[in-house]
Amino acid sequence: MSVKALKASRLGRGSTNGVYRFSFSERLWVILSEDVKPLVPPERYAVLYFDNTLCPVCRVYDESWYPFIESSSKDLMDMGIAPYIVLCDWFTQQCYSAKAALTFINYEVHASPTTIVMATRDGKVTYMEKYEGALSERDLREIVLKFPERALSVENGRSVERPLTESDMLRRLEESLSSGGAKGS
Repeated sequence: MSVKALKASRLGRGSTNGVYRFSFSERLWVILSEDVKPLVPPERYAVLYFDNTLCPVCRVYDESWYPFIESSSKDLMDMGIAPYIVLCDWFTQQCYSAKAALTFINYEVHASPTTIVMATRDGKVTYMEKYEGALSERDLREIVLKFPERALSVENGRSVERPLTESDMLRRLEESLSSGGAKGS
């Protein structure tokens, strides 16, 4: 496969498979060097979007992901949260990047899109949350921008609840309505 672009404002169908990091200074996605090992972000906090170029739901998710990254880039930079995209054509079955394929395998990603937020220390993941399916911009703000607080709590031995996504809230409402209505609290 020919290399089409090593930097892009958006990725999708026709983009080179690989692992990309968002460059805050350039406001572009820059492909990382190809090596035969999965990504473990060197930054304290990271958000990874596992994307497949042949995934129609990923193209829908792009309409939340890219505006979130663009509008929150200053907050992400100030909080030390590095955004990444792990891009294959179709998971590991059709991937022209060993680094991207191994990253899919390492984090056990079997659905796309999948978003993972993680905290690392000394090259090891200390806390991670995985969200399968398309998220809204509201979901991304709740999940990503409040993640460092949750990660620190877990690292200090306290339990945390991961935020509810809009689809989680709708599912709970449907369950409540189908079971005869809301029960008193």
